[in-house]
Amino acid sequence: MDLRTDILPHRDRLYRLALSIVPHTAEAEDIVQETMLRAWERRSEWPSIQNMAAWLSQVCRRLALDCKKSSAYQASHPSEKVEVSHDPSAHLEAREAYELCQQLIEQLPSPQSDILRLRDIEGLSYRDIATHLSLSEDQVRVYLHRAREKVREQYVRMQDYGL
Repeated sequence: MDLRTDILPHRDRLYRLALSIVPHTAEAEDIVQETMLRAWERRSEWPSIQNMAAWLSQVCRRLALDCKKSSAYQASHPSEKVEVSHDPSAHLEAREAYELCQQLIEQLPSPQSDILRLRDIEGLSYRDIATHLSLSEDQVRVYLHRAREKVREQYVRMQDYGL
């Protein structure tokens, strides 16, 4: 295995994963850098890793979740800021919809939220997700269907009732 050909090509996907959990570019970049550093520190284990993409995703996801849970992150990001665009109201509505979806995904049970992120945000295959989470492909499909349905139902309820 080689850093340049087997590890670095995953940076963009890892960045998108980190950004889906911690929606600030600076933190997402730091998380990806830390993921790459951890991969380099464990380079002696590379030959035993069967799916490098899944392993890197797992490290990145854990780092992002740890970052988001940290008290320093909570103190420095009490509320999300909205950037001004050409149409501030449209931007605000889109931002609110995005934040609502993120909250709904976070409320899902652990395997469902992980599978939803890995499949719909990262675009991993059912096989890769199954390997990554030690589940069967059928379980991944069922959990993904349930997660999507739950998010859809909650989103519609929130939009209809304005909660």
